[in-house]
Amino acid sequence: MPVPNQDEVKALLAKFETRLRSVVDGAWREWQEFPLRGRFIFQRRARAVIVFDFIARLAVAEFDGDPDVRVDVKKQTVHFLFRDQVFLRFKKGNEKGVGSNIATQAVLDFIDPQGVIPGLVPEIMKIEIVYTPDKIGVGLEEVAVVARGLQKRIWAYPLDRPSAVIEPMPPRAPDVTPPAVVPRQPAPEEKPLDQE
Repeated sequence: MPVPNQDEVKALLAKFETRLRSVVDGAWREWQEFPLRGRFIFQRRARAVIVFDFIARLAVAEFDGDPDVRVDVKKQTVHFLFRDQVFLRFKKGNEKGVGSNIATQAVLDFIDPQGVIPGLVPEIMKIEIVYTPDKIGVGLEEVAVVARGLQKRIWAYPLDRPSAVIEPMPPRAPDVTPPAVVPRQPAPEEKPLDQE
């Protein structure tokens, strides 16, 4: 299958979306709390490597043992096969909204829709979970499921944070006794206003 079908991918990953997003958010939170993060000379490069390592560790812990997910840890990366149909990896997004890469043969096999990953059938849908830091590197601008064709984004949909459930507060019972106001008596040195 040259280009992954967005509706099929979305349906296959629907029950995993909250977990995928929590992996990225957890890794980003670890980066924010990392005590030495302000000391790197090459801040952006260090951040990308360290956040990827945090993501890999959290994602393996989250999905290893799940019967619907196969975890494949390699020397320098980790891939996940969901329901034997969606093959994904986590990447930091670049300015085009796709994963930032060094062009190795393994990367070219992944990002080329016609490329076949060794050991997998050609019909596997290859996608990326892309996180994009905001302009100042404090928060995440986007976390998205992305299908790509080489260096361009073919389609994407966001992995939003789960919305908080707002519990309504019960109405407050009215006071049965109205508040009592006791006027203060002026001190002897205070003049009444009408005597000025």
